[in-house]
Amino acid sequence: MANRPAIPASSRDITADWLRQALASATGVPRPELRAISVEPVDSGRGLLSEVVRCRLWWSTASPTAPSSVIIKLHSAHRKTYRLARLLKLYRREHDFYRRIRPQAGIAAPALLYGDLAPLSHRFVMVLEDLAGWESTCQVDGASPGQAKRAVRAVARMHGRFWNNSKHPVLSGVPDYLEKYRRLTQLGYVVSLPPTLDRFGDLFSPEARRLAEAYGCRIAAHLAQMSSGPKTFTHGDYRLDNLFFGGEGMEDVIAIDWQNCGVHSGLRDITYFLSTSVTTDMRRAIERDVVAEYHDSIVGAGVDGYRFDQCWHDYRQVMLSCLISPVFTCGSLDLTHDASRLTLEIGLARTLAAVEDLDCQEFLPGRPRAFSVGNVTSRLSAGAVRAGRRISGL
Repeated sequence: MANRPAIPASSRDITADWLRQALASATGVPRPELRAISVEPVDSGRGLLSEVVRCRLWWSTASPTAPSSVIIKLHSAHRKTYRLARLLKLYRREHDFYRRIRPQAGIAAPALLYGDLAPLSHRFVMVLEDLAGWESTCQVDGASPGQAKRAVRAVARMHGRFWNNSKHPVLSGVPDYLEKYRRLTQLGYVVSLPPTLDRFGDLFSPEARRLAEAYGCRIAAHLAQMSSGPKTFTHGDYRLDNLFFGGEGMEDVIAIDWQNCGVHSGLRDITYFLSTSVTTDMRRAIERDVVAEYHDSIVGAGVDGYRFDQCWHDYRQVMLSCLISPVFTCGSLDLTHDASRLTLEIGLARTLAAVEDLDCQEFLPGRPRAFSVGNVTSRLSAGAVRAGRRISGL
């Protein structure tokens, strides 16, 4: 792409001149002259791993090809968050999704107007279609039963397209979470659990705390168990703050924030949605019906030989793994924004309730051998965390 502008270091570097160059180099669509822009932050409940802003645009003349606003997404300015995103290649994954997978995903996502990624530094920028006019519901309030079923039907279409087909050409280079990141996930969880308990320990019942602690050295074994079941391409962060709904009577759902996309159990998106984006009382009331809706939808998308009783079993098994994300985020990400902290706190509380309600302890693998790789890694990590906390307290 000729004459690409430099990737902004932060939203402060986004100017009318930068955006003019980006849009001109990316699309080649004739537009009037961009005269001025204004930059404003987007609700901090979204984009926990990135900086996300809305740019309002003023053009020299009106034109149907000239948007009145766009969304711009950048790498995080928070050092610890940026290191985590770089380690897991999160920005590359989202960049690749929009470049290669989006046209065949089977679920709607915003149009990419411009994108760039620096392979070495992992800094990135994306200029995306603004979804103003689409319905968005705050995750803290929780989805309605109708929204939950619409969300499940939308992602089921994508899951059905790639069901047990991780070798599909468009998925080349997409990581298999259940194979590639077992040890790294276990390590990150063990490191993140102590600060999570420090910050949000009052949310854990005694039983939930014991399960969360026991799960640390068994995560790799649990992910290996899940890997023996059906796998598909997943969103990875399928929650209400990342979904937009069409108006009344419309079936359309648009999903944003594809940084965690990868190959996983299809039930991962469903468990994550129901454990974070629906109030606990509502989940208890609609849970089995929503899982049945998902099963009907993937069967309708062409999935054969997958019975509902197996789907329900997998739902309960995968729900245990939903402890991983809130422990990671609550223990490692920047929580200085009140909205972000509230979203994470409520998500953690709902997840803990779901794990207990579904008796997910049944799926906890047996205690690892004293000198297994997983157990030794967990013990070393936990020891390092305890030492670091003692040093910081001196």
